[in-house]
Amino acid sequence: MKIALAFSPLNSAFLFAAGAAAVLGTLMQQMLPASRAVGVSAPAIQISEARLVPGTEGLLRQTAAHLSKMQRGASVGGFPGFEPPDDDETYRRRIKEQHFTAQDVNDWVKEINNFLKQIIKKNLRMSLEEILQKQGLTPSQIENLLDALRDTEMTARGMQNYGVTTETATTLRTLMETLGVAPWLY
Repeated sequence: MKIALAFSPLNSAFLFAAGAAAVLGTLMQQMLPASRAVGVSAPAIQISEARLVPGTEGLLRQTAAHLSKMQRGASVGGFPGFEPPDDDETYRRRIKEQHFTAQDVNDWVKEINNFLKQIIKKNLRMSLEEILQKQGLTPSQIENLLDALRDTEMTARGMQNYGVTTETATTLRTLMETLGVAPWLY
């Protein structure tokens, strides 16, 4: 069986252009430093995680876990929800039924403050929303985490006369403002 190729001027021009593009693409890949080469097939989430400052993901997980305590242990921002130890039924009931004390809130908010301070230090001049985008969270997960943070700040503010220190509540509000998170207005 013989295959005949017709080399018309149009076919020749197309083959030449395709060959030139292939050669040019190969040359460009060889000329680019390895640190700048990004494969087209790389998922967007891997690219965004690659630019996240080391240690930030763990701080975000810890922040979400503490926020989860005040959300009945529910998942916050796509991070796993808080699970009290199986052997501490009282603590488990406190979380699930939201029967925590002002001292619990004070302690949890202090921890959240510590994590947020470290996040700010690692990610200078970035909003929390930008950080969460780099983490690869969806818009609804970002909104969920920001709302949980706002709820926590409002709870801490509301419990100031009952055991949450003014310093703890004020620090949280200041950190939120630094991260570009507006607190609830009511």
